[in-house]
Amino acid sequence: MKHIESRNNPTIKWAATLTAKKGREAEGLFCFEGVHLLEEYIRSGRDPKMLFVREDALNKYRDLINSAGCEVFSVTGSVYEKLTEEKAPQGIFTVAERLNNIKPLSQETVKELKGTSIALADLQDNGNVGTVIRTAAALDCNIILCGNCADIYSPKTVRATMGAMFFANVYVADTALDCVTLLQSQGKRVIATALTDKAQTLGRFDINNDDCFMVGNEGKGLKEEVIAQCDLTAIIPMSGKTESLNAATAAAVILWEAKRGKM
Repeated sequence: MKHIESRNNPTIKWAATLTAKKGREAEGLFCFEGVHLLEEYIRSGRDPKMLFVREDALNKYRDLINSAGCEVFSVTGSVYEKLTEEKAPQGIFTVAERLNNIKPLSQETVKELKGTSIALADLQDNGNVGTVIRTAAALDCNIILCGNCADIYSPKTVRATMGAMFFANVYVADTALDCVTLLQSQGKRVIATALTDKAQTLGRFDINNDDCFMVGNEGKGLKEEVIAQCDLTAIIPMSGKTESLNAATAAAVILWEAKRGKM
């Protein structure tokens, strides 16, 4: 185990670049913090590339650190502060390779989709994207990230998934229209969630086992051309006391209704 005391150490400066998208893409790696995420990553059958452990965390989490099967650097509290984005960090910073369960949506991979799917179109909040991934994994649904969604490998998104992204079936489409076209080419029905004159109320129409629901951007919703391309439109029934639901909350309601009685 190597010990690092300088914030200007080249390895520390390199690891710190992984907190930014440009650095992650350049290295083909990502990073995350915390005990639970590391436990889930190992439970998924993967070994991290390296760990940076604050001195006071070495003994506290020794068994977990030893089970990681990777290079470990012990660092001072000052050095760890250069890596962390957490307000109350636990003292374990993990560097890992990109996940093989996150794939581009294509003519080939769309054939892998089994069961219900949820597609997010330009959903930009890391917390929302991570929460939907967590919900989809819990209900055994596929998730498709379309267009300008929050980076799934952002530390904020990873944290919001609570480790579910290590197990979930995640696909990435260039645009929402590409997603709709690819799904329909395999005979799957795509249901837009939007308030339109022809929208049907969730719970009052039959949901097929391989339907895909599409949720739009937090502020703008789905684009008109995307709604037009979808097979039908659905809305969540509400009391009228609120205008809409948070995107992640809406996705949870939709997926629960789609999977109700089927698990």
